[in-house]
Order: sequence, then C-alpha cells, then structure tokens
Amino acid sequence: MSETTQIKRARRQRPTLPTLAELDELGAVVTMPAPPEWEDLNGHVNVTHHYGFHFKILHKSFQNLGIDGDYINQHQLSTFTVEQHLSFNSEVLIGQEVSGHFRLLDRNSKLLHGICFMANRETGQIASVIEFIEAHVDLKTRRTAGWHPDLAEIVDGVLTKHRQLSWEAPLSGSMGLH
Repeated sequence: MSETTQIKRARRQRPTLPTLAELDELGAVVTMPAPPEWEDLNGHVNVTHHYGFHFKILHKSFQNLGIDGDYINQHQLSTFTVEQHLSFNSEVLIGQEVSGHFRLLDRNSKLLHGICFMANRETGQIASVIEFIEAHVDLKTRRTAGWHPDLAEIVDGVLTKHRQLSWEAPLSGSMGLH
C-alpha cells in the first residue's frame, strides 16, 4: 500500500466514540425527546437541530461553570466561539430521547477547548459530536482576556475531573490549544 493510500485511509478513520455508560459518567446536561419541528424532508432530525441541541448543551454547561448573565453583567466578560467541528455519526428520529453531554479538554490563559455529545438514548449511539474552542473576551474591548480567577478555579476543577475519565475524547484532530 502506498504512503498516499495510507494517509487517505487514516483521514477517513473516525475516532472511537464513547459508550453511553462512559458518557453517563459526565452526566446529562440536557435530556429531551426530539420534537416534531426538528424533522426534515428525509424523515430524521435536521442538521440545524443537531447544531441547536449542541448550543443548548454548551449554554447550559457554561451556566453551570458560572458563565451566566450575572457573570457577564458583573465583570463585562464572556466567551466567543472561535472554532467548531461538528461530526454526524448516526441519525435521530422524531420522538427518540436524546441526551447532551459536555467534557472539558484543556484551557490556557484565554481559551477553552471542549467537546459535546448528542446521544440517542433509544439506539445507544452517539448521534453527533461537536468539538469547540471558546475565547474568554472582555466585552468592553472586544478582545480576548484572561479568565477571572474565580471562574478559572471552577474551570480547573471540572477540567481535573474530566481528565480523570477512563476514556479518550474522540477529537477531530483539527484543533487544540498550544
């Protein structure tokens, strides 16, 4: 096999996805049945609603970390999305129960790297995964800013816990922090 063929095959290989039991170690941030308005002409959940569900996971997870309206108003600090990679692994049909899970991977002085999962509770499959990088931003200057010490402590605690999980996150390979 030529080196070019090996590289092409390596690119096509998807990372190993966690099991539902492994995801459940993180806890579900959001759980709900896929509603009828999510259905597209193909009879399954449309890509727009996968993305919207991941946004719900991120929004709720960031609130749980303390990045909420009070934090934003008090400190004039927030987060902006810098990069995302969304992959689809299996379809979700209307009415099927889905759960959303959040895992932190890394942080530096201004950025956060993480991953979210949409799991189909009925089929036991991971429907979609979004890997992301968020920048901590000073809303007055619209520039990246260091993490507030209180928030950094919370993020570091969650990051330590998530790094102790026994399973590897299925990374896209297209992003990370330096």
